[in-house]
Amino acid sequence: MNEPSAELQGPDATASRIVELFNEHQLDISKRTDHMFAVLMTLQWIGGVIAASWISPSAWVGVTSQTHVHVWAALFLGGAISSLPIFMAVTKPGHTSTRYTIAIGQMLMGALLIHLTGGRIETHFHVFGSLAFLSFYRDWRVLVPATIVVALDHFFRGIFWPQSVYGVITASEWRWVEHAGGVLFEDNFLLIAIKRSVSEMWGIAERTAEIESLNQGLEGHVAERTHQLAAANQNLESEVSERKLAEEALRDSEGRYRLLFESNPFPMWVYDRETLAFVAVNEAAVLRYGYSPEDFLTMTIRDLLPSKDFETLLESVSRVSASGVRRSGVRQHLTKDGTVIDVEITSYPLTFAGRRSQFVLANDITERKRAEDALHQSEEQLRQSQKMEAIGKLAGGVAHDFNNLLTAITGHSEMCLRRLAPDDPVYGRIEQIRKAGDRAAALTRQLLAFSRKQILQPEILDLNHIVVETNKLLRRLIGEDIDLLLGLAADLGKVKADPNQLEQVLLNLSVNARDAMPNGGKLTIETSNVFVDERFVGSHGSIPSGRYVMLAVSDTGCGMDAQTQARAFEPFFTTKEVGKGTGLGLATVYGIVRQSEGSIWVYSELDRGTTFKIYLPCVRGEVTKASHEDDNPRPLGGTETVLLIEDEEMVREMAAEILRENGYQVLEAKHGRQALSLSQQHPGEIHLMLTDVVMPQMSGRELAEFMKPLRSEMKVLYMSGYTDDAIVHHGVLEEGTPFIAKPFSPDALARKVRELLDVPVAV
Repeated sequence: MNEPSAELQGPDATASRIVELFNEHQLDISKRTDHMFAVLMTLQWIGGVIAASWISPSAWVGVTSQTHVHVWAALFLGGAISSLPIFMAVTKPGHTSTRYTIAIGQMLMGALLIHLTGGRIETHFHVFGSLAFLSFYRDWRVLVPATIVVALDHFFRGIFWPQSVYGVITASEWRWVEHAGGVLFEDNFLLIAIKRSVSEMWGIAERTAEIESLNQGLEGHVAERTHQLAAANQNLESEVSERKLAEEALRDSEGRYRLLFESNPFPMWVYDRETLAFVAVNEAAVLRYGYSPEDFLTMTIRDLLPSKDFETLLESVSRVSASGVRRSGVRQHLTKDGTVIDVEITSYPLTFAGRRSQFVLANDITERKRAEDALHQSEEQLRQSQKMEAIGKLAGGVAHDFNNLLTAITGHSEMCLRRLAPDDPVYGRIEQIRKAGDRAAALTRQLLAFSRKQILQPEILDLNHIVVETNKLLRRLIGEDIDLLLGLAADLGKVKADPNQLEQVLLNLSVNARDAMPNGGKLTIETSNVFVDERFVGSHGSIPSGRYVMLAVSDTGCGMDAQTQARAFEPFFTTKEVGKGTGLGLATVYGIVRQSEGSIWVYSELDRGTTFKIYLPCVRGEVTKASHEDDNPRPLGGTETVLLIEDEEMVREMAAEILRENGYQVLEAKHGRQALSLSQQHPGEIHLMLTDVVMPQMSGRELAEFMKPLRSEMKVLYMSGYTDDAIVHHGVLEEGTPFIAKPFSPDALARKVRELLDVPVAV
């Protein structure tokens, strides 16, 4: 198939349509020609069989009349040559491969017919006719394989079998050129015809595409004109009905105004931009502001504003543009009874009754603003709580590491003091080391209290009793120029807390109050029963609702500003002079209260005083009776065997030395697996296992559970300076668990070991 010219392959739509039409025409011709050759080759096959039966015997055998072998050749060879082209013409019409296959098959069929007729000259015209039929494809390339097949057939048969192609016994070896020349001569005319036919096809495609383009343009013009006429008709109808619509709109205008303005749920009004006087007001404004419609019409917009907002109003009015909605943000307005409300103002300039006016919509957001303020306060409380929690974790970690160091420092210093005479020059220095260790231990306890990592031993107690018991100490502590007043509720509920820690809370708050009143004042301690509801929770932070016992400590001192109150419970934060405080007093109070599942709240005003209120959950039960220590001191030493497990080498060596000095046999292990090995190797009885709680590989609780079936008579004493372990839950020691807190003194360790060993083994 001829390729379209380059000029027809451009982006132009018409050129693309010409190519499309030409290709469609060419494909249609190819399909019809394929079908024609399918019929023709079928007829040729039948004709070949007839020729072989009638002509071939006479041509090849003379007068002998019999069925010659060429009859079978015509039947089977002709069928083989014709079958494939016929099949492709039926199944794949229009394909390029189909017409090339047909061209070759048609020429081979012609060669067979020439052979069957003994090379008669009449049969050679079949070749010329076949070429003419092939030109129906309008594709000159089809003639090429056909011409080649004819030339090769005449060449080879003219040499090896001339009688089958020329009808003679011998022929010149160049006679095939004569026949090939005749074929080429015909090809020239056929090529000219094909070229003219293809040119006509392009012309037809161009004219058809042009007609289609003109038709489309004409249809477009007709549609456009039709649309114009329809639009003109619609405009005419619109103009006719405009007057009726305008009259109807005018009648509905007042109704819509009343619906949108008078019945609107938001306060709305219109005021004169020059005089600021109200010229219209809706019912919602009357209800919200408390003025009657008549009152509004005698007022100006200034009457709704606090005096401090007058200048802002004048500036806003002067900046009003000729058009466009203006949002003035949140303003404060006054109602008739003097109530201040928060409103969002949206305004729009307009001409009302011939005046340059301003339309205003006032959205009352007073309640929403209160809710937003409450939410902001809650978020601030949450951030403060998270900050305190993070600081507490840091402080607790530092205190934990210090406990091991302080255990070794205080223990070794006390053992050194035992070995030295008081007049020894080194004695005083070591005693200073011990005192420094004690102060560091106190500081560590404060850090643990703030971080809620100290170990509590809570009891059910009467808070009034704690206040009364601490009263004498507090009076000596605060001095004579401060009056101490008590206001204790008679029917006060019970709380569960560590009594020693609550005494520390009272002492710290009283010292803080004393320092805030250098010139004297009043210190008031109060207790009462309170019920915390959801409203109280919303304003005082995260505390579950329910029944609480409240402890309040108030002073009439210098007070604190908001910034100081926000940081009051942070460790090491202090407003006192350098050297006057550690900044851990209120931090310790905060930690003790929170670890006791309570909440603390502070209220203060500068030069008015401060009040700390502590809320502890109210519990049921009887007050725990105080235990009395035995007045007869017990001996601290013994001869029993103690298995000591401590991963910190300094603490382990010091504890072992204390125990050995008191006569005990000591087996030392630095972790649980080594302790198990020592237990298996020791042939005698192990009376006591003294183990740290938190250790690598195996905790103290896990080790004790593992050892229990192996040595059921062995007692266990835990030691730790931290609460994140197996025997303490949220800082509360499990009931009945023998325990000694780090740092401990040599006497304290010896006494605790002796007490536990003297307890009879439960049967």
